[in-house]
Amino acid sequence: MKTEIFILSAIIWAATARAQITPEQAQRMRTEAETEYFDIRSVRSAYDDFRRNPDYDAERYAEKLRELESLCASDADADKERIIELKREILLSNPLLDDAKIIVGRYRLGNDRARRVWAPALGTQDNNWSNQSSASRSGFDAEIAELSDLRGEVKSRTIYKPSNGSSVTDLLLHWDGERILFTAADETGRWSVYEVRRDGTGLHKAITVDEPDLEFFDAAYMPSGRIIAMSNIGYQGVPCVNGSDQVGNMIAYEPETGEMRRMTFDQDANWHPRVMNNGRLMYVRWEYTDLTHYYSRFVMHANPDGTETKALYGSGGWFPNSIFDIQPLPDGNNTFVGIISGHHGIARSGRLILFDPSRGRKETQGMIQEMPFSKRPIVPIIKDELVNDVWPQFIKPYPVSDKYFLVSAKLTPESLWGIYLVDVYDNMTLLAEYEGEGLINPIIVGKRPTPPVIPDRIKRGDKEATVFIQDIYQGEGLPQVPVGTVKKLRVFAYEYTYVDSASDHIAQGIQSGWDIKRNLGEVDVEPDGSAIFKIPANTPVSFQPLDDEGRAIQWMRSWVTAMPGEVVSCVGCHEDQNSIPVPKRVAASTKSPSALQTPEGGVRPFTFDLEIQPILDRNCVACHNADGVKPDFGGGKKVADAPSRSAASGRLDLSQSYLNLHPYVNRQGPEADIYVMKPYEYHASTSELVRILKGGHHGVRLTDKEWRAIYNWIDFNAPCHSRFVYNKVAYCPTDQYSRRIELANKYADGAGVEWQREIDDYAEYLRSHPQPAAERDESKRPEYKDARTKRFPFTAEQAKEMAERYGQTRHTIELSPEVKMTFVRIPAGTFVMGNNRRGAGNAPESVVKIDRPFWMSETEVTNRQYNTVDPTHDSRYTAQFWKDHVGPGYAANRPDQPVTRISWNQAAEFCRAIGERCGVKAALPTEAQWEWACRAGSDTDFWFGDLNSNFASAENLADRSLRKMAVSGIDPQPVPENSWVYRYYTFMPREDSVDDGTMTIADVAQYAPNTWGLYDMHGNVAEFTRTTYAPYPYKDEPAEGDNKVVRGGAWNSRPKNAAAYIRNSYLAWQPANNVGFRVIIEE
Repeated sequence: MKTEIFILSAIIWAATARAQITPEQAQRMRTEAETEYFDIRSVRSAYDDFRRNPDYDAERYAEKLRELESLCASDADADKERIIELKREILLSNPLLDDAKIIVGRYRLGNDRARRVWAPALGTQDNNWSNQSSASRSGFDAEIAELSDLRGEVKSRTIYKPSNGSSVTDLLLHWDGERILFTAADETGRWSVYEVRRDGTGLHKAITVDEPDLEFFDAAYMPSGRIIAMSNIGYQGVPCVNGSDQVGNMIAYEPETGEMRRMTFDQDANWHPRVMNNGRLMYVRWEYTDLTHYYSRFVMHANPDGTETKALYGSGGWFPNSIFDIQPLPDGNNTFVGIISGHHGIARSGRLILFDPSRGRKETQGMIQEMPFSKRPIVPIIKDELVNDVWPQFIKPYPVSDKYFLVSAKLTPESLWGIYLVDVYDNMTLLAEYEGEGLINPIIVGKRPTPPVIPDRIKRGDKEATVFIQDIYQGEGLPQVPVGTVKKLRVFAYEYTYVDSASDHIAQGIQSGWDIKRNLGEVDVEPDGSAIFKIPANTPVSFQPLDDEGRAIQWMRSWVTAMPGEVVSCVGCHEDQNSIPVPKRVAASTKSPSALQTPEGGVRPFTFDLEIQPILDRNCVACHNADGVKPDFGGGKKVADAPSRSAASGRLDLSQSYLNLHPYVNRQGPEADIYVMKPYEYHASTSELVRILKGGHHGVRLTDKEWRAIYNWIDFNAPCHSRFVYNKVAYCPTDQYSRRIELANKYADGAGVEWQREIDDYAEYLRSHPQPAAERDESKRPEYKDARTKRFPFTAEQAKEMAERYGQTRHTIELSPEVKMTFVRIPAGTFVMGNNRRGAGNAPESVVKIDRPFWMSETEVTNRQYNTVDPTHDSRYTAQFWKDHVGPGYAANRPDQPVTRISWNQAAEFCRAIGERCGVKAALPTEAQWEWACRAGSDTDFWFGDLNSNFASAENLADRSLRKMAVSGIDPQPVPENSWVYRYYTFMPREDSVDDGTMTIADVAQYAPNTWGLYDMHGNVAEFTRTTYAPYPYKDEPAEGDNKVVRGGAWNSRPKNAAAYIRNSYLAWQPANNVGFRVIIEE
């Protein structure tokens, strides 16, 4: 059938290119298209539903249904036109259509275009990321029309037709069934919200504000009489396109008084405000503060005054990319219908989905069904152009009931945009279409119950709000983190880019983020995890839970904007909104809200030159300078090159010291995983910079203030600038910076942010508060005596003989019927553990005896093996650089890759579980067992040689393959070496003389094993040991503790950080994306 339709479509396409399509051709095409989606069972289900209405003429349509069933049962080539005619008659007998009239947007397109156009030709935006401000303002032949006589020859009556060629979009009928809100361009070409009565009278601007530079669009009535609309009031641009599209945020307007108030302060666009049946407001918000921006348009809900704003659907999920045109169902609570679409590709139209957030709030969890495909499972596809080549295409649905929906649809590539009645039984019935035209935005005429009025809770003029957190450890944000770990919250605010001004993902530095992060201060968290504190109102604020050293444990990667005087109450960190919180008395509930502990020197954006460069000047540049040790950390040297940002207001260049330092910071980057990250995943302790300094680098001794500044920098994604440049725009009466502040002060209770002044004030503060002199630990480094034993080292041949003395050298256990784990015999013996010349933490050396042989898994535990104990675990992906990601990154979850993103506790539990299942004494190795097994008789840095050895065939370490991390473009791919991207994104420290053939995590056992048959001991992923960390000398196993030793290197470790003696440590509950483990069996 599809082949026949598309052959016919090609014929019709050719016909439209030559001449006007004939009525007979159009009818045939309609018949073929509707036949494709016809199912007699669906018609029968709808008919059975109609019969429940006591006034329905069931007998009359039962006869038609019998004829239809007879035709469908016939073996002969059925009369398709008669089938569709009968189907149409039966489905249009729906009692909901009795005497029905429909309001539509009617666009005359011309016979040569009507079958080829997409939604933007019907007044929508040209893409899936902009507000109406980016849509075409003229060149349309459009009107608002009322359609009647839907069961016969449909009649059309014009309600309003612009005289200036504007589109008419965002149609919304008041609950009284008489007044219509819509968006159109005014006489100056600026977008305005209008109201007109259904009879065509009373046309007027519904929002009138004496601000000529502001536009208003995408409006909604509120039960109180207020109007909600979107506006360019924030002077923000979409950052991923350098501000070329204006951002629309939400405003509230009082028609009786003319008072206006800004309601949302979001990074990117808001769309589709609609009132839910409970009186709350739902709308779509796009956000990507350190999130993958192709997949982050979520449905939000709030009170009509902006209080109690929360995610309703989609937050924290990869599917779908976008949810548009949301409409609450008439009889539901939170249920709604919407269109899912992609990021690039087809604009605004897509697939028609019913949602019920009570079933789940992300991806397919709460998707009730797709229409007209209720019997087809909804597969969560991660794809940029999500709805390209998808048919039918839908846009602007309107619920007539919870089962029946009006919608504009295009059934095939050459169909017209018509109005259809679609139902949950998978029927689609054409109500109206016109040759040479497109119809959009259908609304059934009639009165509806007005939702309840929710009284305003804001306190106008109040510049603050209160945040109460009951228990920060509840929710998916901090799993396994022990109560009492979080000591403070860091509170920071976002400031967003300007219109038509250089920004993008490189706005703040390399892999740093899109936005300015302003440090507002810190607040104490009670021992039970509760907190209560003040924050500035009308300000997008985010939180980072901090440990006792001031390091972030988790990253919010979103924001909350509290209204003036509001009390924002949270149960925990990313709590499940579908669970009922249990109120409990906590320490914070007995206290008054505390003020933020403002940073020394004042609230300000975090800039490298003012926060980190002074630390380098005081502690590092005496050695690390242009004439001394590399890298050069001297300040004041700017690099004028491609990552620079320039505009009318000035220029931002990266500093050379920034470019030299940031490679030693492990951070998530501007486009991290949509899913909630594991706590500690990018903890400051995982950065090489911190490990170098903690290791006593040349006696450098930082102050507590300096340490906290470095942690703050890492936790903010290692920015350089934390400022923007901005251009002049023609409609702005002053400059964008000043105008944004002016509008925020006027319409958001004084919330204007003078971020430039804050930076200048802090620079002056530093000038008046000189740095103390540098401090060095001048104590002489201990000179340790080399440990010696006659029994070590030994040759590879001797190592093999030692293992073979015990007989069997390999052993396999069965974890499940299809999954096994192979072990190799590690003999008993004596060796020198540690290294006196490779870092203080690895000395002094000790002679250690391994008393008994043991079995060690020949590879790191794989995802396949780990999933036999925990089938829900997903090691996810290794993060990709750049932006424009079409997926989560580089796979880390293939079955034969080593398991990662698990904690020491989880690794120990796996050992316990398989030991019990298989009847063996399974455990993690001690660090002594690990180093003994790794060395396999060698006393060199690696089992195969020293630090200068070519590891290409032996281990997966940081090598020249990491150059391929420099990527660019949509679905980013490696760039050539002459690209500026290559210069700035090949920053990961690595050994360029070696190519081991793998960029990130490899499947296990892809490289040569050591003498005892163990693979990947130095690379691929690091490995947990059983041992609690304690300073050397090694004295058997120390007492139990939370800091666990990790051994070996990973795919991103330089050779010097992956030697047999290198020690790192992680907390027992700390998962890491480059740490796994292997198992031993003790006899």
